Amino acid sequence: MRPSARSLVLRDPAMAAIMGDAYKAQPDFGADYGLVPQSIADATTLAQRGDYRGAEQLDIDASALVHDQRLAYHLMEQRRHTEERLALLNPNGLSTEKIERYTFSVEQLVVLGAAEGLAMTNSPLTDIKPDRLIFNAPCYNFALINTVQVGNTSVIIGGSEDAFNYTNVAVDVRLGMPLCRTSSRILVGGQYNGLAPAPFTAGNEYTFVGTFHGWARMFA
Repeated sequence: MRPSARSLVLRDPAMAAIMGDAYKAQPDFGADYGLVPQSIADATTLAQRGDYRGAEQLDIDASALVHDQRLAYHLMEQRRHTEERLALLNPNGLSTEKIERYTFSVEQLVVLGAAEGLAMTNSPLTDIKPDRLIFNAPCYNFALINTVQVGNTSVIIGGSEDAFNYTNVAVDVRLGMPLCRTSSRILVGGQYNGLAPAPFTAGNEYTFVGTFHGWARMFA
């Protein structure tokens, strides 16, 4: 174990007194080098033991350490807050992949009052993983949907569904659809039942639309 300042002084008090006067310019003379200052309490402890010269230096070091720690914490918080604010302008700033929520649609023009089959298909311009499907059906029984195929995966696995169940006012109606790449297609099939609900008039054209919302790769 390394000797402490006190044990060294006790070996030769006279020499310690001479050396102490000769090295007053070095405030760490007589300090216990094994003690690393962590707070002002360390300096207080040394002072209580009589190691005043080392305690004085430790007091200075501890004060500087506390100041540096506070400054480092302030700079860290400032940087974190800055990155949070910048993320509002560029959410993908630190990502190698640029991902945002996009919308993708398929559509078909129908003549109100005349029932006909539905076969709507389209390919996305960028990879998209839809999680919500919305139809612009104006009422129940306007159209029945029996096929929603994303890539090579069929989302409807049996029977038909009323398109009105997937309108913009539907609550928590989501489907776990797979990723659809630009090389794939989305297909929606079913039957328009020939209804012409008010205020629409039979004989007029109506664009029936199926919209897919989800995460997608950005173009740029």
